[in-house]
Amino acid sequence: MMDRAPLRVMVYEPYPFDKQAGNIRTLLGILRHAPRSGVRCVVVAPFDTPLAAHVRRLGADWVVAAPPASLGGYGGTLLGRGWAGRLRACRALARYTLTLRRLLASERIDLVYCNSIRSLLTAGVAASIAGVPRFWYVKGELQNGLLDRAGFLLATRIAFFCASNRDDRYPRLVQALARKIDLVNIGLDLGEIARAQSMPSSIDGEIARRGGRRIGYLGQMMPGKGVHVLIDAFARIAPRFDDATLYLFGDPMIAEFEPYMSGLREQARRLDIADRVVFAGWRDDAFAVAARMDVMVHPSFSEGFGLAVLEPMAMGKPVIATRVGGLREAIRDGVNGWLVEPGDAGAIAARLEQLLADPALRRRLGDAARETARDYALDDKMRQLFAIWHEMAGRRRRPALVSARAR
Repeated sequence: MMDRAPLRVMVYEPYPFDKQAGNIRTLLGILRHAPRSGVRCVVVAPFDTPLAAHVRRLGADWVVAAPPASLGGYGGTLLGRGWAGRLRACRALARYTLTLRRLLASERIDLVYCNSIRSLLTAGVAASIAGVPRFWYVKGELQNGLLDRAGFLLATRIAFFCASNRDDRYPRLVQALARKIDLVNIGLDLGEIARAQSMPSSIDGEIARRGGRRIGYLGQMMPGKGVHVLIDAFARIAPRFDDATLYLFGDPMIAEFEPYMSGLREQARRLDIADRVVFAGWRDDAFAVAARMDVMVHPSFSEGFGLAVLEPMAMGKPVIATRVGGLREAIRDGVNGWLVEPGDAGAIAARLEQLLADPALRRRLGDAARETARDYALDDKMRQLFAIWHEMAGRRRRPALVSARAR
């Protein structure tokens, strides 16, 4: 029994995609665990999407707060509009701040949760004016010196996915603000992964028809994910492994990245491997398709932690990933996977050759990867996260809520 009303937390989600990548999957994990921890979430989005149904099904509220038209567009689009466009966006943001300020009051919000710098600079300003604490969960690498520093000052409390991302860019600022900075690692729902990977998949027919060894990538199709590097690497080893197929699971998510997807298809044709590369599209059965791969590759140029890598590791899959974000902490090179430098197609090709040629090596790395994944159990991470939220709102939870590992 809860001894008081639930903590009311506004989650401002500027990119409420229905396709469940990165931020959205983390959000849904939070929503699943919130009720049992005395937290009631109110998800605020700039427009309505099918994601609303998922949110409501998990017991949270969904509110649409539409911004002025000049605030529309992806972050890169806004920054590319020139000074006049940026000025219009700033004026619109001021008006939108007043809208969110009224929403904070009407929804009786105790704390605002922001999962990106855009979320923080949008909802965080309104929360600061209203005197509501602001929690910033930094999942990716920080890349904009001006905006990042503003975020450090605006947030009441900050948590990073991993120590590597925390320490990379602003070590002096992190040290100066150490009292309000925490580490809350990414979490895996190991039970869900175990159940889902054994389910049938619509890709089964394609796999049965092709047979042979299977290399997989699972994630968004955008330049920063480095999928073009993986296609280059596969082209280098394809002649030696004539039974190997590269499966690419994902899509561009937004119109801005559709030319990149077209470029990937053209690249495969140019390298004469188009018949060996399967563009399988976005998958709702991501765990099941990953379970059917022999090797998973994640060639990203930048990551927060790399959920799309940790999940195959939990299935006992050998992984090749770039030395970015939290992957530098989760993967011990040559022990539970391989790390390569971003953009190094030759290194990816060399590791693929080793793994495809040696089933025993695949098993050894996969077994070690599965053991590593057990350290990222979602329940522990959620306990740690909610304990911070209650503390920020002046509601210290009973000590039993936070496990020894989380502390």
